[in-house]
Amino acid sequence: MESKRILIVEDENIIAEDIRNTLVKFNYKVPAIVSSGEKAIQKAEELNPDLILMDIMIEGNMNGIEAAKLIQSEFRIPIVFLTAYADEKILEQAAESSPFGYLIKPFEDRELRATIEMAFYKSRMEMELRKNRNFLLRVIDTVPNNIFVKDKNGKYLMVNNSLAELYNTTPKEMIGKTDRELIKKSKIKNEDLENLIKDDINVINGKKKILIPEESLSLEDGKKIWFQTTKVPLDSPYDPEVLLGVSVDITELKNSFIRLQELMEETVNGLVSAVEKRDPYTAGHQRRVSLLANAIAEKMELEKFRSDGLRIAAIVHDIGKINVPSEILSKPGKLTNAEFDLIKTHPQAGFEILSIINFPWPVAEIVLQHQERIDGSGYPNGLKGDEIFIEARIISVADVVEAIASHRPYRPSLGIDFALEEINSKKGILYDESVVETCLALFKNNEFFFPD
Repeated sequence: MESKRILIVEDENIIAEDIRNTLVKFNYKVPAIVSSGEKAIQKAEELNPDLILMDIMIEGNMNGIEAAKLIQSEFRIPIVFLTAYADEKILEQAAESSPFGYLIKPFEDRELRATIEMAFYKSRMEMELRKNRNFLLRVIDTVPNNIFVKDKNGKYLMVNNSLAELYNTTPKEMIGKTDRELIKKSKIKNEDLENLIKDDINVINGKKKILIPEESLSLEDGKKIWFQTTKVPLDSPYDPEVLLGVSVDITELKNSFIRLQELMEETVNGLVSAVEKRDPYTAGHQRRVSLLANAIAEKMELEKFRSDGLRIAAIVHDIGKINVPSEILSKPGKLTNAEFDLIKTHPQAGFEILSIINFPWPVAEIVLQHQERIDGSGYPNGLKGDEIFIEARIISVADVVEAIASHRPYRPSLGIDFALEEINSKKGILYDESVVETCLALFKNNEFFFPD
């Protein structure tokens, strides 16, 4: 094995020669001996030795500590300090240059050899760690997802290329900066920034992982990109209050879903039009029910995904009436029991029509249940309470209010006040109490009204 090369930086010739002889005896090579910090830097660059033995107090304008800091940052050569001054202040200053060992003069030969071998071992381990870290960073940089680490003040501690490109900069430029500092040069509009920052604070303060299924960023060119982001609190040896974030670009998936949703809505609107052509007296009923049902859901803070499904279900809740003869639907007089029994088949008929469409929500089941009642007196299956989807409970209230407040072939409109009194008197019996209270509040506070 080739002998290791050690540069000696010592301004006392006798001591320097004594160290050289000892090193040669232990089969090390000494390519040079220098006496100043300036020469140490010059030889470090020129010779690139495996290790430097550096006296702290040396001649010249630069002491050993100053020279060691520069050599470490520029050439990453391990350094062992030699000093006759073991006071705490000097050792603290020396520690700032991350030395690989200390030797207090005078020292024994075996101490010198042991310290040097420990320095080589430490250097090898640090090199392996550095290689592994660089490899990991290269892997992270090849991932198309945004990966980042932030501290409690929102400053980036680690960033990959994917996120840096979004900010129109480099990972190195982002380190130590916050989103607010970086947003000016980025492709992102300010309007989306505060939500990102709020999520970061919630993760760090709450010490809990959060999954953001969808979040959008508006770009300066008018485009919108969508991400699914996971943020988790991270244990760091330097700062216990940091978070790791990973954002997956779901823009294509989101755009496909939007296109699918538009296609579904076109299909649904076609079905609605078919029903309304057969029953002109209730034309617009389903759309008005959908408007009120969605207003109720929004005020109740129903999850957005479920609200989207509710809107579709509400707008087709009477689709099953396509199976009911039009003369019954438009009959101006009172219906017979047989005719009413035929009307009561429309939830089941609607279910059968809608169940063959692959909705991402239980639309067919909601339509099937929209005539069920809290006390079990509804149809077709006599479900009670929480057996009924909340979406169906909302539609049933909106359906009754719109029907009573609108003109029908067999009677004029009874007015919105009468409709609200009806659901209020039957809340907790026929209709879900919280849904009724929400509906009443909407009209009382003038937060909703039916369009003409």
